[in-house]
Amino acid sequence: MTMNKGESTRLDRIEEKIDKLADAVVSIARAEEKLAGLEQLNIEQHRMVQDLDTRLRLVETKVHDVEGAVGVLNKIFWIAITGLITGAIAMTFWGTPSL
Repeated sequence: MTMNKGESTRLDRIEEKIDKLADAVVSIARAEEKLAGLEQLNIEQHRMVQDLDTRLRLVETKVHDVEGAVGVLNKIFWIAITGLITGAIAMTFWGTPSL
C-alpha cells in the first residue's frame, strides 16, 4: 500500500499537532507541579505567621506585666526622692536644735 503525496502531507500535519499536544500536556504538568509547590510553601508560611503571631502575643502579655511592675517601682522611687528632698529642706530651714 502506497500513500500519495496528499495523504503523506496530511499525516505529517497530524503528527505535528500531536507533538504540539504532547508538549502542551508536559507544560501543563510542569505548571501543576509548580502550583503544588507554591501551595505547600503558602501553607508553610501561613503556619510560620501563626507561630509568630502567638509568640508576639506572649511577648505583649509579658511586656504588659513588666510595665505594671515598673510603674509601681517608678512611683516608689519618686516617693522616696520626694521624701529625701523634703527632709533635706526641713533640715535646712529648721536645722538641728542647738545645745
